[in-house]
Amino acid sequence: MSGRFMAVPGAGSCLLPREFEVHTGTLASVEVRDACERPRDLHARLAAGAALVLQGPWARIEAVFRYCERFERGLVARDECAGISDRGQRNAAFTQARRRKLHRLLLLACADRLLGVESPPETAGLQDWLDEPTADQVFLIPVRRLQRILTDMRRASEGIFVDALGASITILPRVYVPADQSVPAMFARYAHLMLGKRVLDVGTGTGVLALLAARLGASCVVATDNNPMAVANARLNVERLGLQATVDVRGPADLFDSVRGELFDAILFNAPWIQGEPQTLYDTANYDPGGRVIGSFLSQAPGRLNEDGAILLQYSNVSQRTGDSSMDRLRALLAAGGLHVASSEKRTRISRVLGAREQVYLFEIRRAPRTDP
Repeated sequence: MSGRFMAVPGAGSCLLPREFEVHTGTLASVEVRDACERPRDLHARLAAGAALVLQGPWARIEAVFRYCERFERGLVARDECAGISDRGQRNAAFTQARRRKLHRLLLLACADRLLGVESPPETAGLQDWLDEPTADQVFLIPVRRLQRILTDMRRASEGIFVDALGASITILPRVYVPADQSVPAMFARYAHLMLGKRVLDVGTGTGVLALLAARLGASCVVATDNNPMAVANARLNVERLGLQATVDVRGPADLFDSVRGELFDAILFNAPWIQGEPQTLYDTANYDPGGRVIGSFLSQAPGRLNEDGAILLQYSNVSQRTGDSSMDRLRALLAAGGLHVASSEKRTRISRVLGAREQVYLFEIRRAPRTDP
């Protein structure tokens, strides 16, 4: 088990798993507090840098979290980020600092049970949603992360309805959740590139884009991912929608490793676009340190395309806005590979990971036209 052990009053030495420490930051100590205390007092302790283990009724714990979330801007003083001159980078740092403090509202758990929580939510199967099971070790979990896990557990049970598919898909642990309906909707606008075509979906995750391609009339779809849970998830959703005759899920394998020697008319890729090292298996769907993934993808993709084939690449400018030259790098990679953007779609939203405003693009990428000597 990776993580840090913390002394918790009344509970002894408790594990803060690495996957949660990524969100809380390093904690010097923790306090045990009653969730029935005044929310403003608990908010003040968070703002002062404390980490709080909440105990008491679940309804009160949720109420405290909602209060602190509502007033999260007050958790961090503006001058804490004043030394960052670039406005975009300063706002991103301010958002990250607020989120770190909000993640310091903690609970105690052991196996699948919450400790010290009255009328708790149903948490059977909680260990399945952790990067590393904690066995019988008492551990700390942020309220915010537990709420996310509870939502994903419900989605796994009930499914997520995807408008562009006209159907529900299920979600397995540690697989990227396609919560933004605009993503498949943007790909659906390029149905003409998939109708009757041979399509490859790289980094398929739940399989949503591969399923969409099949629903839009692709003659054959190959879906790959390097996350073994994603491969299992995609296969489950292919069966759920009855598309086994059209969609072939392969892997786990990196990028094009499972399709060597094969050519496609269209290659789909909802790429990771945030600068930084992934800390968990789930993070690999979001983070691309140094642009290694997008660089490798664009260097290999032309060799997997038919002569008149197209790449549909989803990408964001959020890392460009927060200080990394991701869009500049993308343009340089396209030029180096003899590729160009034939058309594009875009929408503006708030990044769920960084909290900064971003423009999300869907680029139709083709080989650059040949020029006669």
